[in-house]
Amino acid sequence: MNMRKRFRALLLCIGFVLMLLVSSAFLIREADHDCCGEHCPVCAMIAMTGALMRLFCLIAAMMLLRSVQAAARSAYHAPGTGYDHSAGTPVSRKIRMND
Repeated sequence: MNMRKRFRALLLCIGFVLMLLVSSAFLIREADHDCCGEHCPVCAMIAMTGALMRLFCLIAAMMLLRSVQAAARSAYHAPGTGYDHSAGTPVSRKIRMND
């Protein structure tokens, strides 16, 4: 099951990279085209491709932030940092605090 998830994630990453490469190639190739008027299909495709690339870059940035957050959280709760999950709270250890 774990291998199937890894394979799907790899296919998704390959598709993502291919989409970015093809979109970039299209934008580079059609950057200086001769516009035919107000309803130019090439200009519409350039605008749509640019919006798609911005959307995927935003998604990639959010995923990067999420992974950094998860790594920071796991580093903070690592066993050698002084924060021990097994120690519990005073209530779970049934310690009475009379102040």
